[in-house]
Order: sequence, then structure tokens, then C-alpha cells
Amino acid sequence: MELRGDKNVLGEFMEFKGKHEDMPLLKKVKRSKVSRFVIQKSTLFGGFGRSRVQILYSPRDYRAEGTSSSEWKEISVKQYTEIHFQPLHSKKVRKFKLSSVASVTLSA
Repeated sequence: MELRGDKNVLGEFMEFKGKHEDMPLLKKVKRSKVSRFVIQKSTLFGGFGRSRVQILYSPRDYRAEGTSSSEWKEISVKQYTEIHFQPLHSKKVRKFKLSSVASVTLSA
């Protein structure tokens, strides 16, 4: 996982936690179905609306080496959604706000 500020954390992606209305969208981003996702912060209504976070994700394709930009899919969730991640050599699961995460690469 790459955090904002060029920090990297190795470990295991566990799950997303957020509001009930965001969870059906977040279920599309599973380790078995996604190879990588990127987090982008966006604001609705030119800064006057509530902030949301866009998740761009690439579906896993075991036949192809890379993913073209046309294969990326997008979902938008509330900014206070969290990602639960277990760092390497740690028994404790850490919680990160999606707005502090730049990208996550998932291995099979």
C-alpha cells in the first residue's frame, strides 16, 4: 500500500469499512477480483459539497500482463471510509482513512 507522502506499507489488505450505502460498491473491490486500486479525492459542487473519494480499480485478468487505462473502473464513496490493513510482521490490523491512501496493489 502506498500512502500519501511517498510512504509504503507492506502487508495484507483486509477489508473496507464505511457507511451502509457505500458497502455494496466497495464489495466490487475484492482481492480475488482486483489487481490494483488508486484513491483520488474529489469534491462535489466545486468545493461546496461534501467531499467524496474516488476509487479507480483494475479488474484482475490472469491472461494479460498489464491493464490498459480503458479497463479501469470507478466508484465513489464518502471520504470517511476506512481501509483495514495488516502490516507485515504485525498481528494488529491498522485502520487508514481512504484519503490518506494513494494506491494499493494486490497479489493473488
